[in-house]
Amino acid sequence: MKIIKFNKNFYKQLQTIIEKRNSLSSKSIQIDVKKIINNVKKNGDKSLIKYAAKFDRVKISKNDLSLDLSKIKIQSKVEPQIFNSFKKAIKNISSFHKKQLPKNIIFNNNSATLKSVWKPIDSVGLYVPGGKAFYPSSLIMNAVPAIIAGVKRIVCITPPTKSINPYFIKLIKELGIKETYFIGGAQAISALTFGTQSIKPVNKIFGPGNAYVAEAKKQLYGKIGIDLLAGPSEIIVVANNKNNPDWVASDLIAQAEHDENAQSILIIDDKNFATKVLNSIKKIKKDLPKKKIVEKSFKNNGIIVLVDNIELATEIINFIAPEHLHLHISNYKKLLPKINNAGGIFLGEYSVEAFGDYIVGTNHVLPTSGAAKFSSGLGVLDFMKRSSIVEMNQKSYNILSEDAQKMSGLEGLSGHKLSVKIRQKK
Repeated sequence: MKIIKFNKNFYKQLQTIIEKRNSLSSKSIQIDVKKIINNVKKNGDKSLIKYAAKFDRVKISKNDLSLDLSKIKIQSKVEPQIFNSFKKAIKNISSFHKKQLPKNIIFNNNSATLKSVWKPIDSVGLYVPGGKAFYPSSLIMNAVPAIIAGVKRIVCITPPTKSINPYFIKLIKELGIKETYFIGGAQAISALTFGTQSIKPVNKIFGPGNAYVAEAKKQLYGKIGIDLLAGPSEIIVVANNKNNPDWVASDLIAQAEHDENAQSILIIDDKNFATKVLNSIKKIKKDLPKKKIVEKSFKNNGIIVLVDNIELATEIINFIAPEHLHLHISNYKKLLPKINNAGGIFLGEYSVEAFGDYIVGTNHVLPTSGAAKFSSGLGVLDFMKRSSIVEMNQKSYNILSEDAQKMSGLEGLSGHKLSVKIRQKK
């Protein structure tokens, strides 16, 4: 992990590191994705079958695109105790997300009735990755708020594979999702946007994916709604010498094991304690299955920031706007009011970020790459939209008509002015 000190050149140095990691997708990926999008738009199912063989190395027919889960035999065992944990997670996530349901507003002003009315999006697509790793928790995090919002048509898509994950099948049934398709990559995003012979288009797409999925969402945004442009996972951990170095090290490792581009940052005011954490990392990572990924992540993106005063951490946090923030320090309540930019915040030594990933009830789909400066984690509102309703009568018309005519006249919109004036009684 790189060790950098908080000095006059700090932010310039930090910005260089961040920009290198958050670089945009390569030109070749952009070109490839554009070709895939156009091909799916033109050839529909035929292109999906072709790309399944090319990218996923799985031969499928048109009949295989839609998964009939009732006919699929689960090849490997689902452990009841593990599945019960997922059911508990669904319950906890549901309980928390139900509190997010918005209330409609009715407001009477100038004899006019104004309303703000929330309704669910008609249809959504949930992308569930199935490449290097399959994460059932991501399915839950996307599906639960969609269900609570009242979305009528929830479509699940996952890359074709010779052996479907048994937990995926069980969770799809548990969540009551009726429509599931065997497609992945940029071609899946294109299919959900434009539709094919077998798949009806949706209104908005959710869920993480590889660089091709992210690029497809970026190129198609506007033609379809998207949740966010997700980048590699990241965390900032704030600690001091009163904390347990093994615990701090484990939290940094937990993010680093996601992939080589993940970023773990430690902000600390004690160089000796930083050394203890580094020693703990060496000790802990030895027995990890993803040891090599952890090492590459730390080497490429890991940072230890040394500050003279731990309260400077808030300034650095707001600058980076991390996906995850874990405040180990005991006086976290003093720092918290000054933190404005962070996706998910975990307070105290026992608030392990993994609880947020799985079971506690909050959503683990969070803004990355600095997007926490202007966006929030996934929630029920992302699966809803708001309409404004205006109801006026002659009295409210009389109160506001002169003002509306003056304002539209100033802006040179004579048609607007006429539409108000024409209703005036002589």
